Amino acid sequence: MKILCSDLEGTLAPEIWQEIGKEFKVPELDLTTRDIPDFDRLMSARMSALQKKKINYEILLEFLNSIEPFDGAKNFLDSLNNHYQIIIVSDTFYELCMPVIKKLGNYPIFCHHLKIDNGFISDYEKRQEEPKKNVVKGFQSMNFECFCIGDSYNDIQMIDQSSGAFIFAPQEIKDSRTDIINFDNYNDLRSHLLNE
Repeated sequence: MKILCSDLEGTLAPEIWQEIGKEFKVPELDLTTRDIPDFDRLMSARMSALQKKKINYEILLEFLNSIEPFDGAKNFLDSLNNHYQIIIVSDTFYELCMPVIKKLGNYPIFCHHLKIDNGFISDYEKRQEEPKKNVVKGFQSMNFECFCIGDSYNDIQMIDQSSGAFIFAPQEIKDSRTDIINFDNYNDLRSHLLNE
């Protein structure tokens, strides 16, 4: 059985930081890896914005419970269960994503950790460098075949490591890698995966 490594934000659910930005009126949180591919630079901007607004984690958590997966995302994953072991591989954080992960069906997720001090997000801890690529390499070292899906620049590392496709990628990302097949809906991607 193959492993499907799926990105989370922009692929199965909205961008969590952007949703936080809309809810708490923090425009700096609208930026994603599509805008700033350097993850450390992006996170520095996010941490700075949260500190300026003094938004505590308890308030964030209440809001995070309201975020819903994309329409059809759970059915898409569930429909592949007999053909793929599904793993979500994301540059998000356990402390932010677990409510939406539960709504998707509690599939295993590999992501990063936030540090919470005195009720506020104070820092973050990356699981490792090139985390998406290294997850795939780990599975490959155990003789698993992987297919990877995502929507952004940071997903290219895992697609390049195995095989994969873009889903819901903006035009500039599709244009940057015309060799990667792309889809704009779950039904067509599902059909492709079931014929892989």
